[in-house]
Amino acid sequence: MTLVEAVSQYIEPSSSIHVAYSDARPNAALLEIVRQFVGRSPNFTLSTAGLVSVQHALVAKGLVRRLIASFVGDNYPSPAPHEAFRRAIGNKELEVESWSMYSLIARLMAGALGVDFFPVRSLAGSDMAKDLQPNGFAEVQNPFGDGLVGVVRALRPDVTLLQGVAADPAGNVVLAPPYGEGVWGSLAAKKGVIASVERVLSSDELIALNHLVKVPSHVVLAVCEVPFGSHPYGLYNPGVPGVSSYAADHDFLVDVRKRSSSSDAFNEWIDEWVLELQDHEAYLRRVGYRTLSRLRSEADPAYWEVELLKEEPQAPESPFDTERMVIAAAEELVDRINVGGLEAILAGVGYANLAAWLAERHLNTAGHQVALMAEIGMFGYTPRPGDPFIFSIRNFPTCIELTDVLSVLGTFVSGPATRCIGVLGAGQVDRQGNLNSTWTPDGDYIVGSGGANDIATAADEVLVTVKHDAERLVERVTYITCPGSNVSTIVTTEGVLRRINNEFVLVGYFEKGAESSEEAVRRIRSVTGWGLEALDSPVRIPAPSKADLATIRSFDPRRTFLR
Repeated sequence: MTLVEAVSQYIEPSSSIHVAYSDARPNAALLEIVRQFVGRSPNFTLSTAGLVSVQHALVAKGLVRRLIASFVGDNYPSPAPHEAFRRAIGNKELEVESWSMYSLIARLMAGALGVDFFPVRSLAGSDMAKDLQPNGFAEVQNPFGDGLVGVVRALRPDVTLLQGVAADPAGNVVLAPPYGEGVWGSLAAKKGVIASVERVLSSDELIALNHLVKVPSHVVLAVCEVPFGSHPYGLYNPGVPGVSSYAADHDFLVDVRKRSSSSDAFNEWIDEWVLELQDHEAYLRRVGYRTLSRLRSEADPAYWEVELLKEEPQAPESPFDTERMVIAAAEELVDRINVGGLEAILAGVGYANLAAWLAERHLNTAGHQVALMAEIGMFGYTPRPGDPFIFSIRNFPTCIELTDVLSVLGTFVSGPATRCIGVLGAGQVDRQGNLNSTWTPDGDYIVGSGGANDIATAADEVLVTVKHDAERLVERVTYITCPGSNVSTIVTTEGVLRRINNEFVLVGYFEKGAESSEEAVRRIRSVTGWGLEALDSPVRIPAPSKADLATIRSFDPRRTFLR
């Protein structure tokens, strides 16, 4: 059936709706819900690993009463709070349950498995755990060992929305890898799945692709052929004939982000791109054939080589403080991985991600194979130049394995088989290494945990990158998103802090002019929110090499982060 028909038939007021999280996102379906329910106060409960960009139209129009999520904000090209969501929270128009990514997906897994709860290593020691105790998190006595174990309550939404690559008329669905939690979200749904797909195939065509089918037909309510249904995000085709991959629409996403800064501007955007349009086909006509064709071209595995031929603006010779931080963090990573025999790196967005990319380059050049991972389901990938987005489609073809969140956060990070180091950024970090990316001291929502809490809790070791000022490096964070017990190193725009005898100590500083070591320490202490200790002779970190600068600048040519 059409997407208009599917939403009309299967989405009801007061429904609990799950937005499946994978490379592709069911944005066309969500915007169709806005068209059909605007002005009706349907009081939806929405669950999702990440509410991003255009999806906030549901919040702005007051359609959602309760949100269950791990990340809320903008994530492309860089993470930031979304003002429509912050306005709704400030006006008390919306209840929010803030989970870590893996703990939320573990709830869906429990729902899909038909059990009441599921054990997790995440959340313990965080303020999220305290907030969530009435809503699905508990610590219980381990029946097979000593101490307490965290468990999460099963989550079973009424309907799950997903954007797939293809399906047959019966509803057997090929998802776009990496798979996020699309399978678990689908199997957990009480009523079933509305499957938007790029192309509907015959049953015989799909049988030939049975190794790619992830969602079986008996859990699917409706199949809707919705090309570019993930726009303005992208979609990666794992090998279905007649379907083109497409990249995220950078210009569109940046424009939506700008226009969400005020209520009037975002409502004008919703009028223009949702309410004035009859359906998704009209939306695509407004996007335009040339743009859609360009997005297909940008998803070509060789496109990054074409981009390298473009003339980039002349970069400054002197490194920015953020560049020095990224390069120093990469050097720390190389050292920690070599010393600890670590096998994998899982990085958060931004500076942390760029540091992990540079470290991977150095390690592999030296013959030390280490697997880069991304929480959505990327394992063993090689970053390509041109786009610092953590889930850039240009890196998918380089993955050793395209898998899901369960494998990455639940197994490679939390499980015993893989020795993993996490690299995280944060809004705030305190002297105990605790991180906050959820609530400001004034009560404004930041972005939530995403996978950060899962990484901080379960990785063998954690390195943190953060801009250095007294509002970010604080005595005590006001909200613990991630407990700091596994944090060994903090790299800032001023230098390197290492945990020594359970205290973070300044062990190295970036040289700035002709200041002495004593002057540098005094200056750095003055912009730190606690009484920072320093080694008697901290290392003076020299300027980065031109080669390292060139490498990280090639990863981020638009200077999304490196500024």
